[in-house]
Amino acid sequence: MLTPFLALLNRHARLILAGGIFAGLVLPDLAALLRPLMEAAVVASLSLSLLRIDWATVVDWGRRPLRALAALGWILLGAPLLTLGAVTLLGLPPGLSVALVFAAAAPPVTAAPAFALLLGLDAALALVLLVAGTAILPLTLGAVAFWLLDLELSIGLGPFLARVALYIVLPFAISETARRFVRRDWLEARTTDINGLIVLALVIFAVAIMDGVAARMLADPWTVAGFTAAAFILNMALQAIGTSAFFWLGWRGALTMGLASGYRNMAIMLVLTAGMAGPDMWLYVAIAQFPIFVMPMLTNPIYRRVLAAGR
Repeated sequence: MLTPFLALLNRHARLILAGGIFAGLVLPDLAALLRPLMEAAVVASLSLSLLRIDWATVVDWGRRPLRALAALGWILLGAPLLTLGAVTLLGLPPGLSVALVFAAAAPPVTAAPAFALLLGLDAALALVLLVAGTAILPLTLGAVAFWLLDLELSIGLGPFLARVALYIVLPFAISETARRFVRRDWLEARTTDINGLIVLALVIFAVAIMDGVAARMLADPWTVAGFTAAAFILNMALQAIGTSAFFWLGWRGALTMGLASGYRNMAIMLVLTAGMAGPDMWLYVAIAQFPIFVMPMLTNPIYRRVLAAGR
C-alpha cells in the first residue's frame, strides 16, 4: 500500500528534499517533534543506500589506492587550505571563518551515497569517500585545528568512536543483515520503494535539523543571512573546484567528487570540536543544510544533460 506514496517521493525527490528544509522553518513545532528522530533518519538513509550500491565498484576503487588518496587529500586537506586562504583574504568575521574552514575539512555527509543515487552519480565513490574520510578524520582534523586555526580540541577517542559506530558501522551491519535474509532479485525489483524510503529519511532529517533556526532568524536576521550566503557560496565553490580538479575521472566521477566536496558532514564536526570552535559553529551547522538540500533540485537538470552528453 505504501508503494504509490514511495514512488511519488522518488519521482519528486529533489523538490521534496528542498521543501523539507523550509517546512522545518515555517513549522517549528514539527521540527521540534522530529528532532529525536534525526539520528535514526541519518542511519536509515545510509543503511538503505548501502542496499543499492554495487560493491564490485567499491572493491575496484580499493584496487586504485592512488586515486582514492588523491580524492581524500583534496577533500580533507586541500579544501580547508584553500578555504582558509579565501576567508583570510576576504577578512570575514572570526566565528564565520572558523566554521567555513571546519566545513571544508569535514568528510562528506552521511547521506552522500543517497544523494549520489538520487542524482545518478557514482554512489560507490561517494561511499568510499564517506567511510575513508570519516575514519581518518581524527588525524586531519587535528592538523586543521592546530596548524591552521590554532584551536585546541578536547574530545576523547571513545566519544569519536561511538559517533563513528552509530553513523557508519551500524548502517553497514543493518544492510549486510538485510542482504543475507533478502534475495537480490527482490531488492532489485523494489528499487523505487527503496529510493522513496531514502527520500523519506532525508526529509525527516531536513525538518528536524531546523529546530531552533527560525527563532534565531527572527532574533538576528542579518547574521543568519550572511551565514546562509556563505554556506551557498562555499558549497558551490567546492563543488566547482572538486569537479574541475577530478575531470580525469570522467563526468560521472568528477561530478561525484564535486558533490562530495560541497556536501560536508558538519554535524560530526560539531561533536568533534566539542564546542571549542565557538557558538557560531552551531548556527552554521544548521544553515549549511540549506545548500545541501536545495542544490540537488537546482543541479539535477545540469547533471542529467552533462551525463547524457558524456555517454
